[in-house]
Amino acid sequence: MANAFHPNDSPGMDRTHEFGQMLRTLRDARNLSQEDLAEVIDRAVSSVSNLETGKSLPKLETLIRLSEKLDVPLRELVNVFDPTEPGDPERITLETRLLDTTRRLSVRDLKIVVEIANAFPQER
Repeated sequence: MANAFHPNDSPGMDRTHEFGQMLRTLRDARNLSQEDLAEVIDRAVSSVSNLETGKSLPKLETLIRLSEKLDVPLRELVNVFDPTEPGDPERITLETRLLDTTRRLSVRDLKIVVEIANAFPQER
């Protein structure tokens, strides 16, 4: 999959594995099997497996279906392919879980979480 902003850059195996890890985290958080996810996005189980193991890249149509069926903004699914973002598998898993959790919070509770997060030192 070529980067639309940098056509000469394409994600390496690291990015496809990062996407796979993120997809697996999202699927697990929803208690879906690979079979369940394949059914809701109208894809073969082998396609889901190949995405999760980093053997293949998702096409735009698949990304859109994943976004809709997993209730995840499309931009979050494609962020992993941004060559300016460093890839750390543990960080990707934790950020995915955190974003997924915060979507279920009320605005009041989300404000509390933001205040707590802002209390941590600004390191990266």
